[in-house]
Amino acid sequence: MALFPRHFYNSDSSFTPLFRLLDDYDSYTRQGQSGRDTSLPRWRPKFDVCESRQAYELHGELPGIDKKAVHIEFTEPQTMVIRGKLERTYTSGHPPAGFIEGTTMRGAIVGDDEEPDTTQPAQRTEESDKKGDDKTKYWLAERSVGEFSRTFSFPSQVDQDSVSAKFQDGILSVVIPKVRKHESRRIHV
Repeated sequence: MALFPRHFYNSDSSFTPLFRLLDDYDSYTRQGQSGRDTSLPRWRPKFDVCESRQAYELHGELPGIDKKAVHIEFTEPQTMVIRGKLERTYTSGHPPAGFIEGTTMRGAIVGDDEEPDTTQPAQRTEESDKKGDDKTKYWLAERSVGEFSRTFSFPSQVDQDSVSAKFQDGILSVVIPKVRKHESRRIHV
C-alpha cells in the first residue's frame, strides 16, 4: 500500500541539481571560516564508482588538469586518496580595434546602483596602452580552480599492486582489482 499517490512523487526525477546546490552552499559557507588556509580554493570533482566481481572502477571528471598534477595513493590498505591542483592563468590586453563595434555595451550586467554605459569610449593614447588596463571585470567565473582531494574506502580487500589508472580527455579512470578469495583445496591421499 503506497502512502503517496503516484503523481505526487516522480521516481524518475534526478536529484543531481539539488546535490550540486548543496555542494555549492557548503563551499560558500566554508570560504568564510577563519583559521583556514585560503591560499588556494578547494573544489570537489565528481566521480562515478562502480563495482564488478573482479574490481572497483572509478571515473572522475578533471577538466583542464594536467595528468602530472594528479596524485593517487593508498593511505590505508582499503583507502585510496586522489588529490591534485588546478591553476588557471589569464592574459589581459586590449582587444583589436576591429572588434569594437559600437559605443554602447549590449547585454552588460548592470548592478542595482549602476546605469548602463552609453557614453563615447575614451580615445586611447600610447601612454594608456603602455600602462595596460589592470581593471579587468569578470562577469562570470564558474570554472573550478584550486586544490582537490577525494578519499575512497573500499568494503573488501583490494590488490594495491595491480591498480591501473588512465587519464584521457579530462576523465580519470582507475581500476582497483579485488583480492581473490582464498579457496580451500582438498588433497586426496
